[in-house]
Amino acid sequence: MPRTTLEDIARLAGVSKITVSRAFSSPEKVHAETRNQILRIARELNYVPQSGVRDTAATRTLGVVNPNMGNPFFGRLTREITLAARARGYTVLVFDSYESETLETEAIGKLIEFSVDAVILSVISSDIDYHPAYLDRLATAGIPLVLVDRELKAAHYGGVYIDNLDCGYQAGRYCLDQGLTQLLAVSGPVDSMVSIGRMSGIREAIGGRQITLDVVYSDFSFEPAYDALREYLRDHPWPQGIIGANNQITMAVLKLCHERGIVPQRDIQLFSIDDIEHSDVFGLQIPCIHHNLPEIAQQALQLALAAVQSPEQRGFRTVVRGQLLTQ
Repeated sequence: MPRTTLEDIARLAGVSKITVSRAFSSPEKVHAETRNQILRIARELNYVPQSGVRDTAATRTLGVVNPNMGNPFFGRLTREITLAARARGYTVLVFDSYESETLETEAIGKLIEFSVDAVILSVISSDIDYHPAYLDRLATAGIPLVLVDRELKAAHYGGVYIDNLDCGYQAGRYCLDQGLTQLLAVSGPVDSMVSIGRMSGIREAIGGRQITLDVVYSDFSFEPAYDALREYLRDHPWPQGIIGANNQITMAVLKLCHERGIVPQRDIQLFSIDDIEHSDVFGLQIPCIHHNLPEIAQQALQLALAAVQSPEQRGFRTVVRGQLLTQ
C-alpha cells in the first residue's frame, strides 16, 4: 500500500501542502477548524512521517507526559523540564495521563500529530514489561522517546531513573539507627519494579537483625494507600515506625495519624521516600530521601535533545541516587 503523503492530505482537505505541514509543525498558526480537519484526515489515512525522516523541519517542540500532576514529584519534575527546555528555545506540550492508559495513549497520539521533536514520558505503569501500542507508533514516526522514573524493556533513547534499591536501603538503615524493632512499610503494587526495588532495599538494610517488618502493598496514590493502611490497622497495632514508599503514601499515613491522634516522631517514627514539602510549617520534621528534581529534569532533557540531534544514537540508562535528609 502506498505511503500517505502530505500532498494526499492537502488534496482531501482542499488546502495547500504548506498548510498541512504547518498544521503539524506550528499548529497555533493554522485556523482551528482547518487544523482539526487536517488532523482528522491524517488520522483516517494513518499518516505518520517516514521512520527517522521528517516531512517538516524540526518543530523545536517537546512533549512531556506524566501520570499524575497532582503528585508533587511529577508536578515539580514537569515544571523543571519545561523551564529548562524553554531556556533552550523549545516549546513544551504537557499532558497529564491521570493514571489512565487510555488518556496516556491519547496524549501520545496528539504529540505524534503535532510532530514534536521528542517525547519525555513517565508511564502510568511500573511494570517493566508494559508495552502499549503507541510505542511502536512513536518509533514509526521517528520521534525519540526518553523515559523518566519508570523503566520499560521497549526500545527508547535512554532514561533517567531513581535508584530504588538504594532508597529502600537508606530508609532501612535510618530506622535501624533509631533502634526500632517493629517496622511497617507501606508500598505501591506488589509487582511494581519501584516497589520491588524499595522493599528489597529495606530488607537488605535490616538483614538478619531482630526486627519485625510488615509490608502493606497498595498503590502509589493517596486514596488507595489510605484505604490499605486503615484496613491493616484494624487488625494490627500501630508499629514503632512506618516507612512511606513515596510522598502520596506518606501523606496517607499522616492523615491516619491525625484521625487517630497519633503524633509522628513522638508516638511513632515516620520516614518518607520522597520529600514532604513544607511539612515544617505544621511542626513536622519528617526524615526522607530527597531527589534532586532539577538534576533529573536536566538529564532527561539532555537525552531528548541528543536524540533529536543524532537519532541514530541511543542514550544511556542514567540512575540518580537520592539523598538522606533528617532535618
